Amino acid sequence: MNIKSLLIGSAAALAAVSGAQAADAIVAAEPEPLEYVRVCDAFGTGYFYIPGTETCLQISGYVRFQVDFQDDVVGNDAGYRVGTRGYISLDAKSDTELGTLTGHIDLQADSHQDVFLDGAWIQLGGFKAGYFYTEWDKGINGETDALDGGFLNLIGGNSLLNAISYKYEGGAFSATVALESFANKAWSRFEDNLGISGVVTGSFGAVSVDLLGSYDFDAENGNIRGLVSADLGPGTLQGAVVWSSGANRYWDASEWSVAASYKANLTDKLAITPGFQYWNTIDYNANGDYRGSRDAWRAGVTLDYTIVTDLTTKVSLQYTDIDNGAGNKGAGDDTWGGFVRLQRSF
Repeated sequence: MNIKSLLIGSAAALAAVSGAQAADAIVAAEPEPLEYVRVCDAFGTGYFYIPGTETCLQISGYVRFQVDFQDDVVGNDAGYRVGTRGYISLDAKSDTELGTLTGHIDLQADSHQDVFLDGAWIQLGGFKAGYFYTEWDKGINGETDALDGGFLNLIGGNSLLNAISYKYEGGAFSATVALESFANKAWSRFEDNLGISGVVTGSFGAVSVDLLGSYDFDAENGNIRGLVSADLGPGTLQGAVVWSSGANRYWDASEWSVAASYKANLTDKLAITPGFQYWNTIDYNANGDYRGSRDAWRAGVTLDYTIVTDLTTKVSLQYTDIDNGAGNKGAGDDTWGGFVRLQRSF
């Protein structure tokens, strides 16, 4: 057998073996097509379609580290406390023939307590029902004001409530009416633990006005609050005035109060906000009638600085002066305090 015949025979043998192995090989199935997450830009930044649905979901929140400081909190000495918070917001939206359908959940977890619900509601068009912050939670820039009625943390300042509301929007004008319950899950008679609020908001170029009225049926007292905001120079000037017919669960801080702040944007990253608030007639009797002549005021300043995108720091320093004298809220006092905060938002 010559060399040529040997090479031809070897090639034929190898081809036969390769053909036999190919016949026995396992063929992998083609991968099934994957459905990738699609961006949803119909409702703003950060929304994406939940796979397999036409519902858009946004996940947002923040992580906060904060050190509070205040005088006369440890015996007669100044002291501090440290806290860390995690906050998650879930917002689901979809278009319907009756308007935008929304489901929203806010979860808050602080290092000194368990996770708790900080808001959850269903909204369809202008109709809203659930557990959410009322219009009394709205304030002015800075950390000086206390416009939710909870100045001395008594019965007022309860702005996170179960409620049903309807909001009408007409361009630069909007109006909202809400029926609010002060009983969280507890049984109540139909006429108890209820309040009603209405707010009208209007924008006129660089100026916006907000007028809020609320009535506590159990206390048989109501309140009126006005907010004004105007772009002025390098910042925003804001003011507020509150009047109360008597202490109630919306407001019991004083018979009337005024507040103001100016947020000056010094650079793209740095803003400074001085603020001031005055409370007149801060005492009331068992019937909720304001009495006496004690008053109080607070002045402070807040610094906001953006370190990098989505990472900010805030420093606040406040001084509060409460008149001395007898009253339902105790003797007067002068205190200072504030906090230093580091927050990463997403």
